[in-house]
Amino acid sequence: MNLTYLKSNLLIVLKSKKNQLLIVILILFSTFSLFIVENQKIGDGTKSWETYSESLQANSNYFDSEMLKKSTYKNTYDNLNKQAQELASLQNSQVFTDPVQYLNSYRNLLTTMQAGYTNHYAGANTLNVPSQFFISKELNRINYLINHKIPIVMNNESSATYLIYVLSFLGTIIFFYISFISADSWIINLKHQSVLKNIPYFFKDEIIGKIGINFILVFSSVLLSIIGAYVFAGIKHNFVTLNYPVNFYFTHALTIPLWSYCLVFLAYISGLVIFVTSLSMFLNQITKNIYLTIFIEGSIYALLFLPKDILKWLVFLPSPYLDLTNLFNGDLASNLHLTNVNFLTGYLILLIWSLILIYGFKYLGERKG
Repeated sequence: MNLTYLKSNLLIVLKSKKNQLLIVILILFSTFSLFIVENQKIGDGTKSWETYSESLQANSNYFDSEMLKKSTYKNTYDNLNKQAQELASLQNSQVFTDPVQYLNSYRNLLTTMQAGYTNHYAGANTLNVPSQFFISKELNRINYLINHKIPIVMNNESSATYLIYVLSFLGTIIFFYISFISADSWIINLKHQSVLKNIPYFFKDEIIGKIGINFILVFSSVLLSIIGAYVFAGIKHNFVTLNYPVNFYFTHALTIPLWSYCLVFLAYISGLVIFVTSLSMFLNQITKNIYLTIFIEGSIYALLFLPKDILKWLVFLPSPYLDLTNLFNGDLASNLHLTNVNFLTGYLILLIWSLILIYGFKYLGERKG
């Protein structure tokens, strides 16, 4: 690779006001969204448990003496009453900030919820009960905390839980961040021909250089965002071990420590950068318009919102794998009923499409040349 050519491109990208603004916004938002979490009490569970308590009460009231003569309905009624007891204990532990009681009450509540599925909650037609998949994930997390003797954190304000919240948010929007960074990857060359015209290069240099430059920008800014979020929340509240559990999915629901989740997150971003940069360069070559490039990339992401019966047939396209949060926590695999849809599948699909796009970019460039 021509290092002079690479340095020239890197200098242009670093001087871009757009890129500077995006990086600053990402780092500041990731760090200081803690104030929003505090103000809105995001993740403390109080409001969600109050809503579920109301749903429990309403469904318990549906059962009359005639229904309770049937064992199926009686089992559901008893299960709802037991859930109400465990939920009351859980809410008391929140009021008195008792992590041990919260942990035990939460596990008992989840176990009771899971047991209710044995008869499909017969008679409780409007109960807003979590899915079996969600219950399974939460039980894994709770058991991890108990087995590793890690105190549970009952909000998103500690260093570890706030970082988990930030990673969840970043996983959803990181595609757009990379898209905005890379949207002018090839257009830069068209605008700065006077700088680059006397420097010999090959398309291989161009492709590797653009991917490398975008990787440096994205990786460094995301890493700084992760560090900033963890440190700021730790200083303002308290530091919690990076061994704190995070729900993750491979071929089944499991739990991994936060530090491992961060490594997988950063590793997957490398594949996402390769794909989005390749896509941007290919679209730049065709449209020669940054806004049209962003629009088309956004449209590709929008395929994620198609009904799951349709999305199920698009698993060989990159779209399902652009939302890291749903991919990593298993919601995508659960919704599509495909157990093999995971981060490795996504990474492989993104790389395959990257090669196709790179070939297309090279073909168009050489033909025009």
